[in-house]
Amino acid sequence: MYGSLGKYEKAEEYQKKALRINQEIRHRDAEATCYGNLGALYELLGECDKAEEHQNKALAIKKEIGARQGEATCYSNLGSVYERRGEHGKAEEYWKKALVIRTDIGDRLGEATCYVNLGAVYVSLGKYDEAERYQKEALVIAKEIGDRKGEAACYLNLGTLFQSRGIYAEAKEYLEKALAVSREIEDINKEIESHLRLAFNIFLMKNILGLPHEAFSNLFSCIEKCEKMRSFIRNNEQFKISLLDRHILSYKLLSALFCFSGNPNEALYVVELGRARALADLMSARYSMKQEISVKPQEWLGIERIMKQEISCNCLYLSYCTRYMFLWVLKENKPILFRLTDVNQCFVSKGLERTVDEVFSEESALRKFHVLHKGDCEDRSLFSSDANHSVGESSLQDNVAAVRLAEEELEEDQQPVPTLAECYKMFIAPVADLLDKPELVIIPDVILYKIPFAALKDESDKYLSETFRIRIVPSLNTLKLIQDSPADYHSQIGALIVGEPDVSEVLYKGRVKRLYPLPFARKEAEMIGRLLGPQPLLGNQATKRAVLQSIHSVSLIHFAAHGNPERGEIALAPQHAANGIASEEDYLLTMADISQLQLRAKLVVLSCCHSASGLVRAEGVIGIARAFLGSGARSVLVALWALEDSATEQLMSRFYEHLVRGESASESLHQAMKWMRSNGYPDVRDWAPFMLIGDNVAFNFGK
Repeated sequence: MYGSLGKYEKAEEYQKKALRINQEIRHRDAEATCYGNLGALYELLGECDKAEEHQNKALAIKKEIGARQGEATCYSNLGSVYERRGEHGKAEEYWKKALVIRTDIGDRLGEATCYVNLGAVYVSLGKYDEAERYQKEALVIAKEIGDRKGEAACYLNLGTLFQSRGIYAEAKEYLEKALAVSREIEDINKEIESHLRLAFNIFLMKNILGLPHEAFSNLFSCIEKCEKMRSFIRNNEQFKISLLDRHILSYKLLSALFCFSGNPNEALYVVELGRARALADLMSARYSMKQEISVKPQEWLGIERIMKQEISCNCLYLSYCTRYMFLWVLKENKPILFRLTDVNQCFVSKGLERTVDEVFSEESALRKFHVLHKGDCEDRSLFSSDANHSVGESSLQDNVAAVRLAEEELEEDQQPVPTLAECYKMFIAPVADLLDKPELVIIPDVILYKIPFAALKDESDKYLSETFRIRIVPSLNTLKLIQDSPADYHSQIGALIVGEPDVSEVLYKGRVKRLYPLPFARKEAEMIGRLLGPQPLLGNQATKRAVLQSIHSVSLIHFAAHGNPERGEIALAPQHAANGIASEEDYLLTMADISQLQLRAKLVVLSCCHSASGLVRAEGVIGIARAFLGSGARSVLVALWALEDSATEQLMSRFYEHLVRGESASESLHQAMKWMRSNGYPDVRDWAPFMLIGDNVAFNFGK
């Protein structure tokens, strides 16, 4: 019941209670059912790995006890997981296994469900005649046995089918029936899907500039219901992230329609509703502040006033939908300015038209922003190479492709990969005439967090960071939370400096691993210690326990250590047990560890490889940098790719020299990059990996 109502946290709580009791009383059949229900819940939230794990546990038990009907249910649920992943062939295989059992045991309801699912997968595979036959067979059974939920699913799938065929009038008829039944049985997910499909149908029927009110109405209904579901989730951050993943298309489409219909300000409010919401909730809790974003258009006032405290800044807000890039410029006490562009027009070598996701989701597109180092370097990636890796030996060959930052010869069938100059055309050129302040705050959208904005080049080969001091913020709401945080919240004194933790031999993902030393990271930490005063934690003193004991109260935190390439998590020295090898929880500083802290730091510097890394979700990048912001840090300096020894040491030296003089973090980074380009480090790979996220802090080191 709670699952149907969108109250996912309650649904999980009750399923887990049932699971515990059934395990305690050894009721194997019911235990398997609980695993299956939890798997279905996780699949609904897009957590496919957890869903598959739970469904396979359920399937093993159902087979063991000979529960044929339960076995069929597990096959059907696994089919849904594979369909969600886009593995249509595997989904078809499992649904057919389920159908054989359902038919054999005379389970009409289950049979109808299999027909519905197979019909849906045949739409994905473009087998429209088979899809229609299966869906109509399912509809007959659903009506016959009074299965209203199944009936709604059939109408929805038939509407989608006719939409795919371009028969829009019939599609609308079925989708309206799906909406009516979903409302009647209070299935909020089916309601949202029906509204979204109806909006799509109108979009496909009409010219985009002549969209009727119906499209807006349906998309508003989607978002209102998404926000209602969100209100049911209390403190479960993962559910909030998954919910936004599932429904982000509604926000994207509505904002795009506002843009194309000449209402870019309204579009910006909708985009903000779908941007870094779970992070804002974490920050609100840390600062003990209530921060609400309304879904009601009549309350959409004053968003531009967030920039009133940023007197020397312009804010560039980026969003995209399909192939269109939407750009807003916000200035202190000025009206919101708006431009849009088609990313396909920004390539010198034109290929087939692609969406923004297609342009930047290719690994090669992101690799192109940094290149292979030709000499010795100190790779601070976590376990990126073999255990016998020696000091000074380059391991970046294992991790970073050697791709030139220049125009390349393209094969006839190869799509163009954007250069830094072409990225400038996409993100900066359309609004270049509007940017008139020395500092530029950029709010990226999803995969655009991977772009090294500092290195984008204009038509005269001038880097963006030569003109502007640059920093990143996840959303306007998170910026406002930082601005409005209590004046006495962040510490004004104290520094925690960590360099070259002695990780030595530890367990990592079930295998014994040895990390090689980082002598340049030690030199970097010692240099910062001399500048700031505090004694750094080095080698075997830089334990996870020591760090967690000191991290709460200091104003500045600096890590120079190995970083996890997936999420940026940091390897520290373990408390060595006399009779064993340390496990991950003993030495790895994780997102979960940080999220349990209440930090007071004004600045966290993560001089570790990949510290900007994480899972790219609708929410943003879910990694260690976000964890620090969510736990109260005012700003975080992170690296986009694997760092190189002498270049990083030089950049950090220059950065802290300016910071100690009282200059702001963004000015210090700006000056450090400028010095690097002029003093033997002209390559983008050497000076462009670092980006500042959050506020532009400054320190009084006289204290």
